[in-house]
Amino acid sequence: MASMPAARLVLKALRTRFVDERPFVLSHLLTARCNADCATCLWKMPADARVSELDTAQVARLYRDAADAGFRELVLWGGEPMVRLDVGPALQAARAVGLETTLITNGWWLAERAHEVLPHTGRLLVSIDAMGARHDTIRRCPGLFERLDRGLAAARAHYPRTRVVIITVLSRLSVDDLEAVAEYGAHLGVPVVFQAMNATDYGFADRTIATDELELDAAEWTRVAARLEALRRRGLPVRDSSAYLRRLGDRASAYRCHYKKVVLRVEPNGHVLDCTRTAIPLANVRTTKLSTLVGAPTYRDFIRRAEACNRCRDAGVIEASHMWEGHPGALWNALGTV
Repeated sequence: MASMPAARLVLKALRTRFVDERPFVLSHLLTARCNADCATCLWKMPADARVSELDTAQVARLYRDAADAGFRELVLWGGEPMVRLDVGPALQAARAVGLETTLITNGWWLAERAHEVLPHTGRLLVSIDAMGARHDTIRRCPGLFERLDRGLAAARAHYPRTRVVIITVLSRLSVDDLEAVAEYGAHLGVPVVFQAMNATDYGFADRTIATDELELDAAEWTRVAARLEALRRRGLPVRDSSAYLRRLGDRASAYRCHYKKVVLRVEPNGHVLDCTRTAIPLANVRTTKLSTLVGAPTYRDFIRRAEACNRCRDAGVIEASHMWEGHPGALWNALGTV
C-alpha cells in the first residue's frame, strides 16, 4: 500500500498530467562545490569559479514560495549538498512548509551528520558506482566507500523510515561492477537505479567531460541492458524500467521529453535555466516567485520547446517522460523508489 506522502505525490502527478501541467518537483542544487572529483560529473563547479549561492534565509524563502506555488517535493543535490553546513536547516525548512524531501549525496559526511539531516529526509539517494577502493578511484576521493557504507549503516539503524535508494552512473569506468552494486543493494534491502552518464548539460557549472573515453556506445548499452534484466530476473533490486534500458541500446528510438512539466530546476545562484538555450536564465528566484514563473507564457513556451529535445540520458528524465506517457514499467518502478 502506498504511503500518504506517496499518495499525495501521485495525486499531484495526475493533476499535473491532466489538468494544469505545472511542475510539482523542485530540483535544487544547493551548491556546485564537491569534495569528490568524478570524471563523469557535469555539475561540479570549476575550482577557480566564483558564485553567490543562495544563503540560508534565501533557501528557506525559496521553499516557502515553492509550497505556495503548489510544489510537493524537493530534491536537494549539488555538487555535494553536505559541503554546506546549513543542509540540515534547509531540509527542515522544506519539511516545515509541507514539502516531501529527497537528498542526493555521495555519503562522505552521512555517518557524522545523520542526526542533522535524516530526521528531515524522506528519501535518501546515495551515489555508488562500484565497490570498495574501485569506487574511490572512480570518484577520485580516497576513503569514500568506507565512509558511505558507515553512513548507510547509521541511516538503517537510526532512521528506518527514510527510504534509501542507491544510484549508479554507468560509464566505462563503472560497468564491470554493476552486478556487485546490485548485490550490495540486495544486501541492504534497498533499490538500485542504474543510469547512463549525461554527456550534455545546460547548467551552472559549464564543465566538460571526456565523453568518447567514458560514455558507453549503443552496442555496449545493449549488453548492459541484458545484464541488468538478468539481475532483475534473479530477484536483485534493479529499478530501471525495460523501456528506459531500451532507449540506450542499439535499437534505441527518440523519446519525447516531458520532464520539465514535472520538475523545475534551480541552480546554486538562483537561476532557473532554459535547457533548450544553454546557460540562458528564464528567471532568478531571488527576484521572481516560482508561482509567477510557472504561470507565465515564457515558461509554457519553454516546456513546449523541451518536448522536442531528447539529449538527456539519465534515468530521472527518461523515466519521468515514460511515466507521463503511462508506461507501466516506469510507473511500477517509481512506486518502488517513492
